Amino acid sequence: MMNFIRSKLKFLMWVVAIGFVGGLFFIGGKRVGPAWLAPLLPTRLLVSMPGCARSAGILMRIGSHNVGIEEYRRVKENSVDVARMRYRENFDTYAQNMDFDKITIDSLTRYYTLLQEADRQKIYVSKAEIEEGIKNFPYMMPFEAETRVKLLPYFEWSKTADGRINPNALRRILESQGKITLNEFTDEIKNALRIAKLRSLQDASAVVTDNQVLQEYKRQNEKAKIKFIEIPYSSFADKAEVSSAEADEYFQKNIYQYKLDERVNIAFIRISPSSFIDKVKISDAEIASYYRSHQQEFYESEGVKAKHILVQVDSTASKEEKAKAKAYAEQILKDAKKPNADFSALETKYNKEPFKVKYEDLGFFGRNQMVKPFEDAAFALNPGQVSNVVETSFGYHIIKVEDKKTSYTKTLEESAGEIYRKLAQEQAVVLARQKADEIQYTVMSEENLQSAIDAYPELGLTIQETGFFAKGENIPKIGSSYTYKPIVDEAFKMKVGDISNLIEIKAYGNNVLGFYIFKLLGKKPAELPKPADVRDKVIRDLKQEKAKKLAMEEVKKIMSSLGNVTTIEEIAKAFPDQKVVESETFTYSQDGYIRGKDGSIESKSAMMKSFNMNVGEIAGPFEGKNGVCIIQLLELQKVDDTKIAQNKTELNKIYQQLVQKEQQRIYESWYQKAKSNVPIKTFISFTEQS
Repeated sequence: MMNFIRSKLKFLMWVVAIGFVGGLFFIGGKRVGPAWLAPLLPTRLLVSMPGCARSAGILMRIGSHNVGIEEYRRVKENSVDVARMRYRENFDTYAQNMDFDKITIDSLTRYYTLLQEADRQKIYVSKAEIEEGIKNFPYMMPFEAETRVKLLPYFEWSKTADGRINPNALRRILESQGKITLNEFTDEIKNALRIAKLRSLQDASAVVTDNQVLQEYKRQNEKAKIKFIEIPYSSFADKAEVSSAEADEYFQKNIYQYKLDERVNIAFIRISPSSFIDKVKISDAEIASYYRSHQQEFYESEGVKAKHILVQVDSTASKEEKAKAKAYAEQILKDAKKPNADFSALETKYNKEPFKVKYEDLGFFGRNQMVKPFEDAAFALNPGQVSNVVETSFGYHIIKVEDKKTSYTKTLEESAGEIYRKLAQEQAVVLARQKADEIQYTVMSEENLQSAIDAYPELGLTIQETGFFAKGENIPKIGSSYTYKPIVDEAFKMKVGDISNLIEIKAYGNNVLGFYIFKLLGKKPAELPKPADVRDKVIRDLKQEKAKKLAMEEVKKIMSSLGNVTTIEEIAKAFPDQKVVESETFTYSQDGYIRGKDGSIESKSAMMKSFNMNVGEIAGPFEGKNGVCIIQLLELQKVDDTKIAQNKTELNKIYQQLVQKEQQRIYESWYQKAKSNVPIKTFISFTEQS
C-alpha cells in the first residue's frame, strides 16, 4: 500500500512541477506549449523529459529528425499493405510471425539515415526528375521508401488525355486514396530519388570477374541425378550408451554451450476482450451509420484468378533468341489448350535446355499488379479460357483464367455481419480496457494479484505462473516473445516483488489481444549451469553424437565387407529397413539438400561429390543432417566449356545476378557504418502507442 501511495505522491509532485513550468510557457501573452518547445530541445533533454516529447507527439528521434505519432502510424499501415501485396492470399499466415513495429522502426531508421547521408553528400534532384518520378510511381520507388506512401498508380488514374500531369485530379486522388497531400507526395518522390542516387554511388563500386561468372554458370547449369540410401542416426541411439563420467566430461568440455541467459518468472492476470463480447449490444442504426461513412471499405475491385506458364527470355536477348523462345511457347500452347491440361505437368515436360519454362499459380490479382500486356490479356479472358502467347519483358506467357470477379460495392445487407463483428470487437476492447483499469487500481492498492480475483468473481479471472523464461524464448502460457514483447521488456526491468503497470498487447492491424498485469516472482542472472540442471540435455546431446559416430563406423564396416559392388541396391540389402531413393535432377546448392521422389537427404559432402564422380560410381558414406548417406551417380550433365561463350544471354544474366549480390553486400556494409554515426533515441513503447 505504501508503494502505491508513494507512486501517487510522485505523480502529484510532477503535476505541481508541470504546472509551474506551464506558467513559463506564456511569453508576451502567447501560449507556448511543449509541441513548440520540443523540437528546440537537445536530444538528451528530450530523453530526460519524456512527457515533453510525448506531448509534442514525438515517438522517435533519428539524427536530426523527430518521428511523430501520425508518421509512425502511416508507415506502419503501409508496411502492412506492402506485406499484404507481397504475400497475397498467404498474408495471414506470414503476418502471425511478423513484428510490424520492428519493421516500421527499421524502415524509419533506414530512410532517415540515408536522407541525412544524402544531405551530407549534397545529393539533389531536378524538377524534371521529380515529374518523371511522379509519372513512374510506384514502380521507381527504392525499397527504402516503399512504406512512405501507399503504392497506388496515382498518375495513371489522374493523367490528362495526352499523358500529362493533371495537378487538380492528382491532388484529389492522393488525398482520397493515399491520405497524403500533393506537396507531401512530391517531397516523398524527391526523397526517394535522392536515396536511389545515393545507392547508385555505392552500386558503382561492385566488381565481378569473368571467372566468377564462369564458375556460377557451371554451378547453375551442371546437373546431376543420383540414387541414395540414408541410414538414420536414430537407429543407433539405443546402442549409444553414456556413463556418468562421460556426461560429466562432455559437460566440462562444452560448458559454454549450455550457458543460461538471464531468466524471469512471473504470475499474471489476463483480461481478454473476447470475454466481453456477450456484453456488447450493437443496434441496426449503428451498423447503417458505419456503412454510410465507410463506403470505401466495402468496395470490391475487379480481379482475376489465373495461372500461367512462362518461357523465360532476357530483355537483352537477340531477335533470333526471342523468336526461338516464342516458337517454343507456341508449341507448349497446343498442349495448354487441350481440355483439362495440367499446367504444372507442362512445366515438367517442357523445362529443358536451352529453354527455361516456369509454372506459377497466381491466385487472385487486381489491376495494376502485373505488367501491362499480362494484365490486359488476363482481364480479357473468361473463366476457363487460355490466352494465346503473350509477350512481356519477362518472356512469353500462356495464361489460363480460373475465376473472375467484377468490381462492385457490397450492400448494407451483405456487409451487416462484418460490420457487427467489427463494432462488437471494438466495443469489447473498450469494456475490457475500462475493467482492466479498475483491476489495476485494485491490485496496486492492495499490492497483490489475488485482490482482483476476489473483487471481480464474475469475470472468472485466474492467476497463472509462467515459470522461468529468457528473452527471445516463448513465454509459457502466454505466447511468442515477439508478439508479447512489452511484457518481456517490462519484466526484465522490474525487481522481484514488483507489480507491473497495465500492459496492452496488440497484434498486426492494431487488433488488441488482451490486457495484462503481472508480478515478478523471481529473477535468475545469466550463469553457467550446474551439471544437474542440464544433465538430461547433456546426455541427449552426447548420445546423439555417439549415435552419429556409431552409424558412420557401422556403415563403413559393412561397405568394406561387401567389396566391389556395382549397384547401390546390393548395399541396401545390408540395411533392410532402408529403401533406395531416386533423386530428382538437381543443380549444386550450398545447403546440400537433394530431393527424391520418396524422400530426401541433406548432406553437403554428398552434394559436392555428386558433381565430381563418374556415372555408375558409388560413393560414401557421407555425414548428413539426419543420417549416414551412400550415393550412386545416375546422370551427370556437364557444361561444354567450348560452348559457354555462345550463351551470352545466360552469361549476362548471371553477371547481373552476381553484380546485384555484390552491390547488396557493399551497400549493407556501408549502411551499417552510416547508421552507427546517427544517434537514434526512442521515447515510448511503440507497441502500446502505435
